[in-house]
Amino acid sequence: MVELAAVFQLFVSERKQVALLMAGLPYHVHQLLNDESVSFLRRSMQYQLGRIPDLDVLNALRRTFEEAGRTISAQALEACTQAAQGFAYMIQLVGYRTWNASDRVEISFEDVQRGIVAAQHDMEEHIYRSTYRELSDGDISFLEAMLGDAVESRLADVARRMGVKSNYASKYKSRLLAQGVIGERSRSTVFAFEIPGFREFFERERGFGNDLKRG
Repeated sequence: MVELAAVFQLFVSERKQVALLMAGLPYHVHQLLNDESVSFLRRSMQYQLGRIPDLDVLNALRRTFEEAGRTISAQALEACTQAAQGFAYMIQLVGYRTWNASDRVEISFEDVQRGIVAAQHDMEEHIYRSTYRELSDGDISFLEAMLGDAVESRLADVARRMGVKSNYASKYKSRLLAQGVIGERSRSTVFAFEIPGFREFFERERGFGNDLKRG
């Protein structure tokens, strides 16, 4: 990616009629933008996709199946939508794996179940593990402190569990937001795990059970 961006910059300097449109997972984009050899990319227009509403996911999946001449029941379509959790990459995985789970015109609920299991395996191998490897010790401490909340967290609570001041914890909050590991919710003071399923994966990797004490 660095080489591609560098070549594109050369084309621009030569006044060639070119344009570059790129899409990627947040932590990969973050790494690319930190490379000094392609610093010009930091001045490019950037758009954070965020979570996609369930209705948009459902309609996109249904339209894709139907335009290709296949059918899918409402129950099966709802299962696909819930499994995707509005995460763009997971939408692709669920759709792709579900499509390949059956060679019939009608996609059944059982096909969807098999597709979801395969998509979740892909997420673990390609997203969760690589994301986990990128975490610093401070990142891990911050995320462990978030496990004390059922869903959404506040910086003051996380800092208290870490045993640090809020301004220190905020550095890790900013890092994790930039990497797409966590995301802000309705108010900027509230945040939660952003990647679907990563919280559960993180709990397993850190040896936490389901009996975490909340608060």
